Amino acid sequence: KPVRERIYEWMIRWLKDGKGDRFDEPVEMAFNYQLIVTASGQVSADLASREVYEIIREGFEHRRENMSPKEAELIDEIQRLMEPPKGTPPEIRVVEETPGAEYITQKILLETEPGLEVNGTLLVPRTGEVHPGLVLVESGLTPSPLAIDAVHRGVVVLALVPRGLPRSDDRRPFGGEYLMNTRAWLVGRNLAGLRAYDIRRAVDVLAARRDVSNGSIRAVARAEAGVWLLLAAATDQRIRKIWLDKTPHSLRAALDSPTNHYLHMAVIPGFCLKWDLSSLVQAMEGREVIWTDPTDWLGNVVPLAGNFRYRGFEEGDDRIMDEWMR
Repeated sequence: KPVRERIYEWMIRWLKDGKGDRFDEPVEMAFNYQLIVTASGQVSADLASREVYEIIREGFEHRRENMSPKEAELIDEIQRLMEPPKGTPPEIRVVEETPGAEYITQKILLETEPGLEVNGTLLVPRTGEVHPGLVLVESGLTPSPLAIDAVHRGVVVLALVPRGLPRSDDRRPFGGEYLMNTRAWLVGRNLAGLRAYDIRRAVDVLAARRDVSNGSIRAVARAEAGVWLLLAAATDQRIRKIWLDKTPHSLRAALDSPTNHYLHMAVIPGFCLKWDLSSLVQAMEGREVIWTDPTDWLGNVVPLAGNFRYRGFEEGDDRIMDEWMR
């Protein structure tokens, strides 16, 4: 009450020419049982009402009925979400180098657009031969076991941390980027598209290396990062094969549940009125997509028909990695 009354006082001072009474009026509080207006106390059960997400989905379906999307429009839309592709590799700064017996590790900063540097780690085999290249979308600066496995298999790996992600796991809460994405909308940009652009700039780095075969650049992403990779691969023919792991299978599926986790890491305003993630796969024009353990927007693996792969209980990455390397 004291806090409320000071707020009233401030409002009256600045918004009502100082005229008014800042003190709360006495209110007789009702008991909980007096507030129940249906038999069970649940409006959704007794009055067959709809939840907010159901109303949103109905509006979506109504707006989608008159859409007739074309593939060329899809590519134009993705290009709009990203910066215009540059013709030269981004500037790179090596901030730390660790030579090893089998490969060299370089901590690098990539300037993907003027004034913006993103973190990456290059793992380069010491054989001096030409190797396949791999862009591995990561969420931290320490190379993952998958990156180490790939370099041992003779792959030049660029483990990329796209813009805006935490640079280390300091165990603070991570809110799924609602604020960052909505701020991007305010200036006419989209977070998923910007991160897809960072992935394409990482491909520029590998394509410019003499020890990387341009015809064998591949990419891997897990969880919501798979959406950024799909956007990048749909518009970049140099990415010959991708592997998505535990990536949500559909943007439209977010409309089927009242709750979603990390949707703002991938959502694109208006996109699913015309297209879905399956449209991005089709836009890759026959280039191989391995999609393992697809999920819903709560992170649950869901059984789906189609070209999806599922691991056995406690199965790791080895079998998929063997197939992906062929």
